[in-house]
Amino acid sequence: MRDLTRTSRWRYRDITIDRITSDMKAEDLMVGDWVLLFDDKIAKVDCIGNTEVFLSDETGLDWQVTYEHIRPIFLTPEILELNGFVLQENEVGLFGVTIAPHYTRDDLPFEVFCDGDPFAIWFRDPIDIAYVHQLQHVIRLCGVNKEIVL
Repeated sequence: MRDLTRTSRWRYRDITIDRITSDMKAEDLMVGDWVLLFDDKIAKVDCIGNTEVFLSDETGLDWQVTYEHIRPIFLTPEILELNGFVLQENEVGLFGVTIAPHYTRDDLPFEVFCDGDPFAIWFRDPIDIAYVHQLQHVIRLCGVNKEIVL
């Protein structure tokens, strides 16, 4: 049972985590992102406007709402595992150092470390980029709110 109300309480299976929720803005989203609609419906972003976002929920209904009606979905170990990530524990790296627990997926060039809040991503392979929009996506992924100058 999910409890994702404005009290910032996440309940997923047997795990309860207190979190701080924040209001989402247009620059936080990309088409195809999953969000919570009215704190209980999972919906996919179809179109992003300045003051409104257009969504489709799990039942196929279309919604046009302001940003105050949507919330981010917090990443959990269960969501990672549902998407094919495998927990790596007690892995020994260079010089015999034990690597912190992390999730991997063979077809992705990064690892998701789960020893902190929020989770952290570590790229193990280089990623080729050739276009401005790709650089913009990487910069946004890093949490930097800066526009590219052309």
